[in-house]
Amino acid sequence: MTTADFRYQRAGYVALNVTDLARTHDFATGIYGLTFTGEGPSGERFYRSGPRHHEVMLQPAAEPGFVRAGWELETEDDVTRAFHHFLQLGLKPRRVPAEERAALGLSISDAFRVREPVNGVEFEYYSRMEYLSRPLEGDLTTFKRFAHVGIGVPDVQRSTQFLLDNMGFLASDIVGDYTSVFMRPWPVSDHHGFGYLPTRTGAPAFHHLAFLVDSIDDIGKLFNRIEEHAVGRAFGVGRHPTSGSVHLYITDPDGMLWEYTLGMEQFPETGYRGPRFMSAAPEDADLWQAKPKPEFVGKGGVVTGDAGIDEALTELVAQARK
Repeated sequence: MTTADFRYQRAGYVALNVTDLARTHDFATGIYGLTFTGEGPSGERFYRSGPRHHEVMLQPAAEPGFVRAGWELETEDDVTRAFHHFLQLGLKPRRVPAEERAALGLSISDAFRVREPVNGVEFEYYSRMEYLSRPLEGDLTTFKRFAHVGIGVPDVQRSTQFLLDNMGFLASDIVGDYTSVFMRPWPVSDHHGFGYLPTRTGAPAFHHLAFLVDSIDDIGKLFNRIEEHAVGRAFGVGRHPTSGSVHLYITDPDGMLWEYTLGMEQFPETGYRGPRFMSAAPEDADLWQAKPKPEFVGKGGVVTGDAGIDEALTELVAQARK
């Protein structure tokens, strides 16, 4: 259990800035295998692996990077409880305007955004996204769902502790001396839906996004597809010692990392094991002895909003918890 009084349903979507929308569109559909849903009023484009309106949003920008992570909660009441939870913490949650919710396929759900104060990473919360009945395009990959996102931060331990104490997450595994931490939003059963990893820049940075696929054939076909189209491979094919997932990380036109993952440890709602402290030694990085390439550090920043968010909001949180 967590200290938060709301329940997560699933990792919903990730929004990214990209420098060449046309090239990343071709990558997302023709290499990675997602289906293009449509374009929003500001030129943003939406992509899906299943019936929900989208699981990836791409928007044009001068610099690539992470914009926000969307989280689907179980019910509308959970959204209301989450909003008031963050309001009481002093985190100033902001409701998403109706026009923007409509573009996001969230017109039937209340939605709000909040930034965790340690790094300024933005989360969006909602409970119901529009379902589309039209079939998926192409047959490159059989996806199960959007799986998770990883963010590089300067202080993994402090960043993790805030999410565990205040945002309804549980730690599944801790690598090294808080080199990386893999967390799951309670009570979602997947080993992790979010991870903090070391930053390559000294500032918050995007690390990767991941989708669960149906079979090893999907990973094998992607491996051959990227070879044929000269797309960068950053890590894998390998198997993570934390989640047990088979993985393959590739690079998009901006150098940002997109992962295929297969299989993952599942956690019960109650009676689950505590987090393990896993070795950070290079020889323990992969069960199949796969070696990450230099590209595995990824590229892209994090849109963190207002400067000074850490000092101002951390103090509010400390006061709220007394």
